[in-house]
This record gives sequence, structure tokens and C-alpha cells, in this order.
Amino acid sequence: MTSVDSLALEVARLRREVAEMRKGQRVAHGATVEDAAIEVRDDAGSLRAIVGQQGDGTTGIQVVNGPPPPEPTPPILTSVLGGVAASWDGLFANGAVIPLDWARVEVHVAAGDAFEPGPATLVTTIETAQGATVIVPTETPVYVRLLARSTSGTPSIPSATAGPAGPAPVVSTELLDGIVTETKLSAEAVTAAKIKLGAVGADQLALGVGNLAPDPSFEGPRTAALIDGLPDWTLVTPGSDSPTALHVDCTATATAWKNVELARLPVLPGERHYLALDYRVSPDFDGAGAKVFFRYEDAAGTVTGWGVADEPPVLGGPWARVTAQVMAPPETVVAVLVVEASEVTVGEAWFDNVEVRTLVAGGMVAAGTITAAEIAALSVETEHLVAEAVSAEKIAAEAVTAEKIAALAVTTDKLDANAITAGKIAAGSVDATALAADAITGKTITGGEVNGAVVTGGQLRTAASGQRITLNEGNQNKFILYNAAGVAIGEISYRGLGLQGTSGAQIWLNPEATYPYLRFTNAALTNGAVINVVENTPGSANLGMNSGTFTGSGYTNMKWRTFLGEDFWAAERIRDNQQSIIIGGRQYLDATSASFGYVDTTGATTEAFIRCTPGVIMPRARVNIQPITGDANSTLFAQSGPGQTGNLLSLYNSTAGAYRMQVDLAGNTTVAGAINAGTANITGTLSAGNIATGTVTITPSAAHTPTSASVNFNVTGSTVRAYATAQTTVPGVRTPAGAFGVTGVGVSSITNNSMLVWVNRENTTATNIHWMVIGS
Repeated sequence: MTSVDSLALEVARLRREVAEMRKGQRVAHGATVEDAAIEVRDDAGSLRAIVGQQGDGTTGIQVVNGPPPPEPTPPILTSVLGGVAASWDGLFANGAVIPLDWARVEVHVAAGDAFEPGPATLVTTIETAQGATVIVPTETPVYVRLLARSTSGTPSIPSATAGPAGPAPVVSTELLDGIVTETKLSAEAVTAAKIKLGAVGADQLALGVGNLAPDPSFEGPRTAALIDGLPDWTLVTPGSDSPTALHVDCTATATAWKNVELARLPVLPGERHYLALDYRVSPDFDGAGAKVFFRYEDAAGTVTGWGVADEPPVLGGPWARVTAQVMAPPETVVAVLVVEASEVTVGEAWFDNVEVRTLVAGGMVAAGTITAAEIAALSVETEHLVAEAVSAEKIAAEAVTAEKIAALAVTTDKLDANAITAGKIAAGSVDATALAADAITGKTITGGEVNGAVVTGGQLRTAASGQRITLNEGNQNKFILYNAAGVAIGEISYRGLGLQGTSGAQIWLNPEATYPYLRFTNAALTNGAVINVVENTPGSANLGMNSGTFTGSGYTNMKWRTFLGEDFWAAERIRDNQQSIIIGGRQYLDATSASFGYVDTTGATTEAFIRCTPGVIMPRARVNIQPITGDANSTLFAQSGPGQTGNLLSLYNSTAGAYRMQVDLAGNTTVAGAINAGTANITGTLSAGNIATGTVTITPSAAHTPTSASVNFNVTGSTVRAYATAQTTVPGVRTPAGAFGVTGVGVSSITNNSMLVWVNRENTTATNIHWMVIGS
């Protein structure tokens, strides 16, 4: 082997080592990355991961642009009670190996076999790479496909479709907890004989078991699918004692109601539910509040009423929890569960831990199923009984006698309406001293009058349905006005006064601000006008009247505003969300001035206005005076004031820093420049910049010898002409000999600034020569 060959091999070896070094560690041991991130790219230069500080300020590893994971094997379906069990064996099609960036397997379900997985078909996920079995609740046969996703969110090819498979028949030994719900039981299916003694206690007669809100802490794929396509809604971390919260950006060009429908639940008229929600709002939040509510609908989808859990928000405060008990109005078949940031224009809101539970009260347990034989002595006390749960018809005749009732054990709140009639009370046995304060509460009083009473709690209404007024409906602490169709059209609450007309248009008086404001909104809630009071400085009250927005001047949200501020008034055309932009006619009045004209703060067009200050009117624009046809008056008329000493007219060139024309009270006119005129009738003295006059006295150096004198002046014009004449009574040659006449006068060396004046006469007498220079 020659030395050249050895050198070539050494170079090749070094090249291989350099290539390996390039693929290896780029950061020296012990190095740190300060307030930055390391980007990992593949051979093609595509970004694959970001290690370090992320775009949202957190620190971690973010995998992006990963390749799709392999196709998972088809699911194995097994019929179970109430649904289908879908199993994944943890393997991939064609023996593919699980990639290191594998995240989960999604389970997608549909009624037909020809479907593509999407947000609407996603039911649950399998989070372990070892495979697992999940239950798909269903009452009819379904088809199932699996879809793998990587940590960067890249989906795989969906698996082959498995199915159809449906629920298994019910066998008593195969019932799983929660499979049989109250909606699966026919009326009177569960009677006293079917309930073990002691199986139903007080704890089972309170809140219904199970939270009806799907994904209540917003940690599953369901919520992510719901907000897909809603750019204002995002999932953020952390939540209220949970990993995730639902976040909404409340920024809007006009007042908006931003909400997400979480679920649609079947309900019955009169059914009661418990609603709860954790929430918080940002310090700059401007809205009516953050809430959770039921929108009740009938079979046709018409809104029958609302059940709301809300409260006045604390701006920038910590997580708070709002709760309410609500009841479905008549004709209701569906309750739509919604979270909402109401009447917002700016700020942020966060939601977490939604709770919806059925309240099991009277009517939810079939009559006669629990009798005295099933109740141990003293096991049911008054605090265990729902109001009106035990009424007169539930008690057999003479079953309860006086000796079975302890002193003061039966008070008015334990008695059903009309349970005690006059025939059951001995004459004179009940007098004023026998009735304690607040003894009659929560009871129905038919006929008669109630005078001087205090009614606390409960609900007041003028009718059960249709046109009516309710007070404290659903414990919402508000007046609600319904029209004949049963639609809520008015409200009086801590939020203010709201009214809705037959067209759907609304008026809302909101006191929930430093000063109240009044809003007028159309039926579609897409535009509205506002009358508001603004506190620019502590204690001030500035009144504004704002029109709805419209398109103009290159913007989609222009509006007219009249504003009465702290010692000023303005009427102007402004941009709604950028009020420093003013384009159009404007009036402005304050204590020392008034202005009227056209303003464009963007500088796109030329402004023009008239400003008035004490004793002075100042136009700021080119003035174009166009008198009406046939007017006999002067087009421009100026009249001096009493005792005036200044000029009638002054024209000033600010660039040159000099007056170009002045007319005094006597009509004397001074013009700095050439005058080009037709017929001019000037009764005063005309001074023009192109005319100069004067007198020079010349004494001839000798008789019959022309003698000159230089004169100075300053005239304008490109051509200058001069004239001179002698002041004498003896012009021309005099006879006889020895005469003393002026024989000639002339000018020479004429410029804009000087010339020579000449005189010739028969003696040496001093002679006055009058001269004039005109420039043109």
C-alpha cells in the first residue's frame, strides 16, 4: 500500500468520524439553555421537537410534525349488558412495532359500517400500550373502528371495521352497577317487596347518584371535540383542583354571549336538578357573568324556560363555586346543559368541575313502596323528610292519635295544605297564642287575605304556565315575565331590568357597573345602541349616547356618538373598538371654544373646520364662497366694530412671514406685489409693492449743463419704468438773453432699487424733481 493510499484511507476515516460527531451531542456537558429552547430537526430540516421553554411560557418537550403511527389491529367486540365491550390486543397491522411517540388509541363508533372516524364518532380512548377493553354504551347494534395517535397529534390509518355487535340480553346474575337506571324501569316495577329492609335510608333520598355532566372537568376527548372549530374556546392548565379548565376569550366588537353546549339530557316537567360550577374571570372582564344553566326545550325544540346558576363575578378573583336548584317547566322534554360568559366585550373566563345531579324529592319514590313496617323506630326524623313528602292521604284514618305525638312534635311546616280543617279543631282550641311566629310557612292558603305578613323563601307566580309573572323561580332570586306563549320576555334581578318585545328586540338596563347603562338590541343580538355613563375621573359622570355599528370609511364597526363630558360636549363619527379614529363631521364645545367641521385623525383625507374663541372665528381650510343665485348683497362683507382701530382687512403669508395686503379704516390699501386689475375705484390711498414715488432736489452744476442725482426705492416686477417732472413755472427756453427756464428733465440707470434723475436749465437754481417708478 502506497503512502497516497494510506492518506486517502485516513481522510475517509476522519470524514466518517466528523459525520458521527455531527449526529451526536451538540451541547457540551454541563451547558445550560437560558430562556430559550432547542429545536430538533430531521435530515430534511423539518422541525420534529422543541425542548425547553415553549411558546406559552411553560417548560417541557413538545413533539411536532411526527409521522403517522401504524394502523392498529381491528377491535374484538363482545356483547355485554347495556352495550358492547371493545377490546384491543395492543398490536398493529402487519406486525408493525409500536413507535416511541405513540400516545393513545381512539375508539370510534357508528350505526353503519361505512364511516370515517371523526369528533362525532369518538366515544372513548385506550391510554395503555398493552391493550385494554372499554365499554361502549348502546341499545342497538354498532360498528367500531380504532385509530392510533402520536404525541404530536398525528392520526394513523383507521383499523378495519368490526361489527355489528349489540347489547347482551339482561340476566339477573349479569347486572352491572349502573346498568339499570330509573329510565329503564317501568312504572311500579320496584315495590316494597323488592327492597331489602334498611336498604333505603335517608342518604338515598337526597341527591341523585352520579354526575350527569359528561367530562365535568374537561379532561377527555369529548370536550376537545366540542370546542373544535370554536376559536375563542381552549383547554388550559391547571384547573380548579384539576389538571384542565375550559377557557374562553371574551373579546368582541359588540356585546356577545359566548357559550358551549355540553350535553342534551332528557327530563320530565317538574323534574328538579342541582347545578354547580367552578369559575373565575380576569381583572378586565366586562360582562354579566360566567354561569352554567339548563335551557329547557319542548318536543318541537321551542324554549320553555331557563334554570341558571350564576352570581355577580369578582373581577380577577380566585376560583369560586356557584350552585342552584332548578326545575323543568311544563311541556319540557330536553334540558340543554350550557356554560356561558354572558354579555361580554372584553376579558377572559375559566370554567371547571361542572356538576349536574337529579334531586330525588316527593314523586320520585312510588307511593306506598315504603310503609311503617320497613321503617325502624325513630329512624325517620323530621329533618329526613322533604317538604310535603308526608301528606294526609298517606296516613291511615286514626293511625296517628294524640298519645303518639310528642308535645310540639307537629308544627305547621309538617302539615300538608288543608290537612287540618275546621271540623278537626275543637272550638276555641287554637288562638293567637297557639301560633308561633313563622308558624305558617310553605303552605297553600286558598282565598282570604294575608295582611302584614313576611313571606320568606319559596316561589310566587301568577299562573303555572302561559302568560305569567314569577318571583324566585328556581331559587334564582329574580322576577321573570312570560308572554302568552310561555317565553320569558322580561327580568328584574341583581343584573338589572331586561324586556323583550314580540319581535324579539330587547331593552336591558344594567346597574352592574360604576354607573348603570341602557342597551337597545335587535332580535338577532347582532347590533345595538347604548346609553351609558363613564367615570373618567373619580366621581365624574360623563354621559354617552352611542349608535349601533355600521360599515364605512374602510371599517366594519363605525358608529355615531354624542358625549357630554367633564365640561365639554362632542358629536362625532368614531370607530367602536378604536375610539381615537374619528372620520367625518364633528362638533366640539367647551368652556373657551367651539368648533364645527370635518375631521380625519387617520390623515387619509384633509381636515376642514371652523374654530371659535372669544371674539375670533378661525376657519382652517380653503374658503369657497358661493352666493345664492340673484342675491343683491355683497359676496364678502366686512364691517368695522365700535371703537375699532385695527385694519378692516389683512392678508398674511405665513411662509414669507409678511403681510401681502392691508386695508385700514380709511380705505388706504397697501399691497406687497403687483396689482393686475381692470377698472379700479379706490377712494383712499393705494400703496402697492410695484409702485414707488418721491421728490429729489437737484442744483445744476452750471447753466445749460445736465446734472443728475441718485434716488433709492424698492419695487417688484420684472420690467421697471420710471417717470420724472420738474416743479417749475418756467418750463422750456426763456427769452431774452439771460432767461432762467428749465430746459429738460430725464431718468437713467433704472433698476428695482435705484435710478438717476437728470435736470438741465438756463441757470443754477435748485430745482425740485418729482419722480415715479412702476414695476410690471
